[in-house]
Amino acid sequence: MSRIIIRFACLGALVIAAVEPALAEPQTVDAVLLSEPFGQAAQTSGAAAGPPLSLDAALDEALARNPDLVALRRAYDVALTRPAQARFLEAPTFEARVWQWPINSLSAANTNMYMFGINQSLPGFGKRRLREAVAGRDVDLAEAEIAVRARQVVDQVKQAYAGLFLIRREIAVHHASVELLRQLADAAQAKYVTGGISQQDVLKAVLEVTRIHDHLITLDERTGIAQARFNTLLDRRPDAPIGPLATPRERVLLPAPDALQQLALQHQPELIAAHLAVDRAEEELAVVTQEYKPDFFVSGGYAVMPGQRDSWSAGVGMTWPTMPWARPRLDARKAEAVAEIAVAKAEIRRVENALGLAVQEAYVRVKAAERRAVLLRTTVLPQSRQTLAVSRAAYQTDRADILSIIDNERIRIDAELAYNQALSDFDQALSALERAVGTDVTPDMLATTRVPDVPGRASVGAQPTETRLNHD
Repeated sequence: MSRIIIRFACLGALVIAAVEPALAEPQTVDAVLLSEPFGQAAQTSGAAAGPPLSLDAALDEALARNPDLVALRRAYDVALTRPAQARFLEAPTFEARVWQWPINSLSAANTNMYMFGINQSLPGFGKRRLREAVAGRDVDLAEAEIAVRARQVVDQVKQAYAGLFLIRREIAVHHASVELLRQLADAAQAKYVTGGISQQDVLKAVLEVTRIHDHLITLDERTGIAQARFNTLLDRRPDAPIGPLATPRERVLLPAPDALQQLALQHQPELIAAHLAVDRAEEELAVVTQEYKPDFFVSGGYAVMPGQRDSWSAGVGMTWPTMPWARPRLDARKAEAVAEIAVAKAEIRRVENALGLAVQEAYVRVKAAERRAVLLRTTVLPQSRQTLAVSRAAYQTDRADILSIIDNERIRIDAELAYNQALSDFDQALSALERAVGTDVTPDMLATTRVPDVPGRASVGAQPTETRLNHD
């Protein structure tokens, strides 16, 4: 037993020896703020360089320069050239023959006849018109593909815009918290000098600043990645600076889900493309059906016969598609065309079902973000700020410890971040809804909530690098 006691005594002495230097010279908040890593994070995290960038300007730039859209537009230009190819006849063929060239002679002058001819194929009546219609439908599908991708790009830009603003707002909230912790540490230092509190209260403030420092490093990483993705959508350099972004506002979506579902049936590019695919498949079936009718060809020639009178020649012919060894091929093509129609019609139902789910999911997300933003602004945020103010006043009169202030400050930070997250969630859900519907939600479908100025929000919400712009 005596040996165990001795071992514990030695271990306690080692712990006291390790902790005592830190207690003798505590690191102050100012020392942490002025340290090189924290200074770099404060300067680089969420820095907004350049002129303000509104959402409309970002969308215009993305729609004009996004590489995916540019490539699809070039493919559309290619498709535009194909209807004319189907409209005109195939090129005629020319031929020249040497007739009855003696096998024992090397001179072509010893032949009986030189023949020159021209041949032209003539598709059956209506075949070129049907093939042109199929090519024209391919043009419509290429145009619909551009519209589908454009809606995707718009959604991606709006999602990236809201996400980047949220990260910058998180950085602003953390920086505002640092100022509060600086004041708290000064008060704790003054109390410690007079012997009113222990040294660990001062260290707790320093530890909390270090924790925020760690969060800022993570936010700086997220900012760099978010800006690179955003720049890529706009066809900029990944490291190009992005100026201040517009501040989102609380809004309310007015239309009911049924109205939005009807809007999707009318405007969704994917559904329009599915209907175009059915039209194309039906026109392809008409082309195959027409192939059962014969094609024609005409030919003419001129024969030069040394020692005799020259002569003309003419010919006409036709194909016989229904011969027993040729018809099965057409029957298989017709069966394929019929199956393609069935596939295209099934695709319409699949797209309608998927769009209905997407609209409903986005609508639920929008309404949930609405309610969450109102709840946080009207209840959680005021309560968290009031609780923090009460704990600070109690700390001044020695009726609360520093840890309660730090805990309440964390609660306030979480509430600020949750409110901004709700605003960002609304914008992102609204963007997803617009993508599902296939068109923008017009201003008359939204009502902007008038948010009164809340004491304390300006210091957190109005980051020096952000500018209030009209987000509608």
